[in-house]
Amino acid sequence: MKTTATQTIIQGEALATVLFEPDNHIADVLLVHGFTGSKEDFTEIAELMAKVGYRVLTFDHRGQHESSHSKRADAYSMESLGRDVIELSKSFGLEKPHLLGHSFGGLIAQEAFTQAPEMWRSITLMCSGPGGKSDWDRPDALSFLRTRSMESIWNEFFDEERKTHPRYAIHKKRWIASDGISTATYRDHLEVYPSRIGEIAKTGIPAHVIYGESDDAWPLALQNQMAKDLNATLTVLPGCGHCPNEDNPQLNTDALVSFWKSV
Repeated sequence: MKTTATQTIIQGEALATVLFEPDNHIADVLLVHGFTGSKEDFTEIAELMAKVGYRVLTFDHRGQHESSHSKRADAYSMESLGRDVIELSKSFGLEKPHLLGHSFGGLIAQEAFTQAPEMWRSITLMCSGPGGKSDWDRPDALSFLRTRSMESIWNEFFDEERKTHPRYAIHKKRWIASDGISTATYRDHLEVYPSRIGEIAKTGIPAHVIYGESDDAWPLALQNQMAKDLNATLTVLPGCGHCPNEDNPQLNTDALVSFWKSV
């Protein structure tokens, strides 16, 4: 397996990417991270996927972690985020990849799919929902995203409670490095983005809905209904929460690979 980290110019600005290349290539996968996440969320499962033959691309969303902060008026729109996914796939020459979106990344995956449905071999929505929902909690920290530095917000609201977290270092690094405007805009998308599930279902694309049994983001009943609407394979991962990629990387990978092999 070979791992290559690069800065890739997409829509005129650099996005941070990591490509995991297997020794024996079976198929391609593109992983889309969630709100305030980063490409590092997928490192463990991407390595496991590559070991069984999948070429895997991960990246930081525009304005997040190691990707460029943008001055374009529409850079942080859902249309632009979906276009990033499409253009990244083309830039790396991925061959009709399996598309996976985790949490907020699932909404971006829906957007990318509806912009270019012919590009994808399958779509997986992991711990995600059919669209935004207006009843998300708005922690006090998020009210300052457009007016204060990310470092000052971290120090006041997050540092003490996160110090014992095993991923403290990367959580702090990527929060401070991110553009507060992008984070605030993505938080707004989480509330209002309309469902594309009906459009996706009409294409007949192989679909997978997967979540941890204790996922606490979108209601599980809503995710179950989304699976029915997509005629999707439904997988519930025992002992996992909202981030099965971190809770049990091997179990998560095995379930994803099993679905991809069935397509």
